[in-house]
Amino acid sequence: MAANEPVTAIAGERQVTCTHCGEVWFWSRRVVMSSSSASLFNLDGFSPTVIQLSCTRCGKVELFQPDALLTRGASA
Repeated sequence: MAANEPVTAIAGERQVTCTHCGEVWFWSRRVVMSSSSASLFNLDGFSPTVIQLSCTRCGKVELFQPDALLTRGASA
């Protein structure tokens, strides 16, 4: 899957759809859920990560645990 390719996703055995507009295509990226305390002590590397899905139609953002999400690109 290309880095700038929209994806569809499955979580909990269900297709992920945008809760605002119903779209099924998302931009995907990993996000570190850092706190100001972790940053202060330079411990961001120990902070949990999530997968951020951003709707390609309306831009609404949803967060998922990495092990709970399966993504597929348009070229798959």
